[in-house]
Amino acid sequence: MSGKVQSTRTGFALRHGYRVRALPLAVLALAATLWSFPAPAQESPRLENHVLGIGNCPVWNPQSLEICQNSLEKVVTSMAPRIDAGPDHTHLLINEGASAAALKRKATELSNRLGPQDRLIIYANLPLGKDDTDPAAEQSGYVLELWAEQKPESAGQAISEGIWISASAFAAMIHTIPAAEVVLILDTNNSYAVNVHLLDRHSVDFKDRPEALVSSSGTGQVANYSADRTISLFAKHLALALLETDGSLLDVISAAVNGTRQAAIPICAVLKETVSKETQDSMDCNQVPEIQDPDALLNRTMLIPVSESQVN
Repeated sequence: MSGKVQSTRTGFALRHGYRVRALPLAVLALAATLWSFPAPAQESPRLENHVLGIGNCPVWNPQSLEICQNSLEKVVTSMAPRIDAGPDHTHLLINEGASAAALKRKATELSNRLGPQDRLIIYANLPLGKDDTDPAAEQSGYVLELWAEQKPESAGQAISEGIWISASAFAAMIHTIPAAEVVLILDTNNSYAVNVHLLDRHSVDFKDRPEALVSSSGTGQVANYSADRTISLFAKHLALALLETDGSLLDVISAAVNGTRQAAIPICAVLKETVSKETQDSMDCNQVPEIQDPDALLNRTMLIPVSESQVN
């Protein structure tokens, strides 16, 4: 074999041998480059939404039974398409159907049915009363005034007889339902009596479960009715926001808060013209709903766009 041919073969082998040896290095370099980028975050599984609506206008109060029914139905029928909650995911307890026994049965049903794949949104439109038999109590002294044929002699009696439910017992009831997330929208006077601390610090608790609370009025404020007194003011603006506002549940509720605050100004002015001086001094009807959402739950609860939900 000539020296020239041998030299050519040797050069070819050297060149290709280098390439073969360099290939693993190139692979390692590529892998190192890929590993230097963070892995894409895994999306949390999409939760199935459930709505529980509770509405009660006591027969002894001046407003008609239709106001609570109208408020509840307007909110729930506007909300359900936006969160993809069909009839089997929508639960309504209205007036006669909103007794303490009925609420306990529904809580038991939801406790057996819901789990880590579910989100529960509760809209409650009913009075919150004070248990004057326990004047030292604060949150635990408030009661949910559920359906009764006639007004109980006292809140303490109503609780002991199972007619009404204390705010603390209601919080415990919510924590027996093992949903992954819970949103409570409370449309009532004294709405500050049930706050997010009562939910997340209750002795019956799902530790670290995201929970949000929306109150229709601030501390000591009146929860007004609409000017024509056919619906609660907050329910009216929440239903409107659900029909018109895209984005997250926070966007919708923020729009409802702003609408309620503005609409309450002229309503409050009229009320103060028609009540006594003593009532004026004790009444704060400039209603400003409040949002308590320490886990930013409302902001990441995205709604189906208005155009797609066909709620218009």
